[in-house]
Amino acid sequence: MRRTALRPSAGTRWPPSVIAHVRTHQPPCIGPQAGMPGTCAGQSENDHVRASGGISMKSDSIATNCARLCNGTHHPMKTNEGKRWRPRLLEVIADLHGECAECQRESIERYGVPLEGVAS
Repeated sequence: MRRTALRPSAGTRWPPSVIAHVRTHQPPCIGPQAGMPGTCAGQSENDHVRASGGISMKSDSIATNCARLCNGTHHPMKTNEGKRWRPRLLEVIADLHGECAECQRESIERYGVPLEGVAS
């Protein structure tokens, strides 16, 4: 039993260089490209695609783990049905970032495979 309260979340902090890089490769919402239903609504948000493996933990805040999703439709859908949408979002990211040498290097360093070979 936990006797002390969890610290409040600081929220997601994306490095400015990652935000700038992702904006050059992705449209404001990649949900439609991943086959997610519904019309985009709301503002674009950067979302971690891969699961962190723990409650209140974030996975790597890197370009090859970032999906731009609208906060009204597709971000909540990915949050609620992550197992379903993560593989599709990773495929879209691989398609959009695949020609980028920096993204390929990042994928190999973090996951041990080129961007196209990253499953989840």
